[in-house]
Amino acid sequence: MKFVTIKESHYQSDVVVLKSRLESEGIECRLKNELTTQIINYVPSFLVELQVPETELEKVRQIMVENGEWQAETKKAACPQCGSEKIKLKLSFAKRIKLYLSVFYTLLGSNVPVDKLFKKTRFYCPDCGNEFY
Repeated sequence: MKFVTIKESHYQSDVVVLKSRLESEGIECRLKNELTTQIINYVPSFLVELQVPETELEKVRQIMVENGEWQAETKKAACPQCGSEKIKLKLSFAKRIKLYLSVFYTLLGSNVPVDKLFKKTRFYCPDCGNEFY
């Protein structure tokens, strides 16, 4: 059975909580370099590695997403007509000026809300020429 490293840390305490959660779900876990880091913890090149069987990776990923240890996959925006992911933002001249001014004012230290600029923003697909919101 092949084991795969899913998390590394200089301190054993960083990986013990996740190891406990995985073992409570019935997943076999092991710590690589556990004793080395306890004895020589001042050498930064030694890392404790939490390893799980390769066959359990999908279940481990789901548990890590639940715990906040792993970012959930984000979906890319796609053209509704052709499905292409090569979409571009289409800003009018007025919105571009507002965006540049808001960046400028932010650099000066004022707090300008930029989120209102992107409401009802149009997108453009260069593959099929479709414009959409």
